[in-house]
Amino acid sequence: MRPLIPIILFSAIAPSLFASTGDTTFYHYVKVGKVVGQEWVVQKEKNQYDFYDEYNDRGRGPAVYTHIQTDDKGIIVSAAYSGVDYLKSTVNEKFYVRGGKAYWTNQFEHDSAVYRNQMYSAMNGSYAEIGLRLRMLKAAATDGMQQSTATNGEIKLLPSGVLRYRVLTTVHLDSLPSLQLVAFTGGGYTPDYFWFTTDGQFFASVTGWFSLIVRGYERKVNDLVTAQKPYEQQFFHDLSMSMTEKPAAGLAITNTTVFDPESGLTAGHQTVLIQQDHILKVGNARDLAVPAAFKVIDGTGKFLMPGLWDMHTHFYMDEGPFMLAQGVTNIRDMGNDFELLHIRQLIDDDSILGPTLTYLSGFIDKAGPMAGPTGVLVNNLPEALQAVDTYKSKGYDQIKLYSSIEPGWVQPIAAKAHGLGMRVCGHIPAFMTASEAVDAGYDEITHINMIVLNFFGDTIDTRDMRRLTLPGLRAYTIDVKGAAFQAFMGQLKQHHTVVDPTLSAFEDEDTQMPGELAKAYQAIGSFLPAKVRRDAMNSSYIGTDSQRQVYGRSFRNMCSMVKELYDNGLIVLAGTDGGILQHELELYSAAGIPNAAVLKMATYWPAKVSGKDNALGTIRAGKLANLVLVDGNPLEHMEDIRKIEVTIKEGRVYSPKAIYKQFGWGYY
Repeated sequence: MRPLIPIILFSAIAPSLFASTGDTTFYHYVKVGKVVGQEWVVQKEKNQYDFYDEYNDRGRGPAVYTHIQTDDKGIIVSAAYSGVDYLKSTVNEKFYVRGGKAYWTNQFEHDSAVYRNQMYSAMNGSYAEIGLRLRMLKAAATDGMQQSTATNGEIKLLPSGVLRYRVLTTVHLDSLPSLQLVAFTGGGYTPDYFWFTTDGQFFASVTGWFSLIVRGYERKVNDLVTAQKPYEQQFFHDLSMSMTEKPAAGLAITNTTVFDPESGLTAGHQTVLIQQDHILKVGNARDLAVPAAFKVIDGTGKFLMPGLWDMHTHFYMDEGPFMLAQGVTNIRDMGNDFELLHIRQLIDDDSILGPTLTYLSGFIDKAGPMAGPTGVLVNNLPEALQAVDTYKSKGYDQIKLYSSIEPGWVQPIAAKAHGLGMRVCGHIPAFMTASEAVDAGYDEITHINMIVLNFFGDTIDTRDMRRLTLPGLRAYTIDVKGAAFQAFMGQLKQHHTVVDPTLSAFEDEDTQMPGELAKAYQAIGSFLPAKVRRDAMNSSYIGTDSQRQVYGRSFRNMCSMVKELYDNGLIVLAGTDGGILQHELELYSAAGIPNAAVLKMATYWPAKVSGKDNALGTIRAGKLANLVLVDGNPLEHMEDIRKIEVTIKEGRVYSPKAIYKQFGWGYY
């Protein structure tokens, strides 16, 4: 998982065989088949390398210049990074070795350590730098500094941690040089995969969404994704086999407190019997006999509730293990490519670890420089209507519209989707208000900032960073008890509009300062591997120092808006857009929403809105056995939702503690 923030674990590149001009190598960033950025690398002298890295992701994206110097053995002895990061914050990072010590400064660190040829883990490094890092690993092995061979090895990192590499395969694809696939691990996450030439020079980093590859080979991204995929899936398959327990006869959770989110009530001293993938019986522990062959989990003093739903994900396989460990058994995907259908089948077959992909959103945006990163990109309304048909034919449940859609297209797209029994949700298109989108057929508004922007008119181009910065600067000015906001609440109630606020997605952008552990991780800070903890301290704040109080006030008012949605009887769905669902629930509770209602937003309401409440959302005989056993009582203390002792998905049993241990995390 790459929680909360974009994480680049490693950095740097050697001069390439494919230099386009002298000793310069050019790379292109490719998003859904389109070039959206570049990186170039220059070897200025024998041991001196310059990098420039930039791309555009809907107004976000870095522009970083890097200078790296190595010694004659290939060991990196100095590095300097300057420019702006993904969220346009200033980058000024340095590392150097002097007098037997290593020194480094970045957004929040100013530190030093005795130098023993460790590798500095850059906060602002580029993907292409990984070539130099691999060379350094091999140089360390040659000097006997680390345990390494030609195909695997490791090196200690600064400030802490260990980087490991393993060569997985060598491939010979049509019109490509011979390439090696290398997996890097050790940071507390799932593996990162990179492609190198057989002499160790960086060639590409590829995913289905976003890739970096040597210029001129852009059309080969899909070939490399296809070649890489079996190795990714094998990792997750092995993990799933070791982490999934299927009680042969059945499962009993005895003498526990059972929570019913529909009513908000609990029943004590209950036993729940599970057979295969369904709940067999629920009853008083004194009266309900447990069959002799059933596996028994003692629920004494614990809290049993339906499995959690994350209603706003863009699912990647590396998120699956962590989601299960956090009690998430069901998710709604809000936009992905069609590979997601295959991933859903792999999860259903227990070939990879993850929640059930219960509800799928077909993502549609208008093609152009600010188009969304996935899904179907269209050029006109007929193509958009055809995309709705395509998604319906593939079994998708709803349509998600994005920021570049023409406002005039919304009503006919919504009418088409509704005619096919599909819901419509999404970002509010640029130059349109949320109020207009609801009148045009939106069933659901995605993200709280889209509600904020409703009160500043339809002249704002929300395809760029203004959709984030304007709410941060002005959300505090909206009176949630005032006539304008209450009138909008009335409109939402009239249309039965649902809201997916993803508060946690905005919290760090509006409030996290450099060196402060991201709030979603503060409750588990002592459990984090060193690299994960450091990454979670890399600020995502998008304002300036002088705007800190304004952004903080605006975020607090966004929380008040979610409370006002609840107070007005509107359905709020708990989703994260890539964060930790447990923290999203903590934010709702802190906003003043009763804890029973908060848990309902992550269990009963998702099942109800998705039309799956006949099988999910409550603990009753005949329903799917998607449950979490909590060592605490989140009705009294919402932070107890962090203490998931057992996750059960369709009768399969998972231990969060065992999952976290696989990645070097601690747990309660």
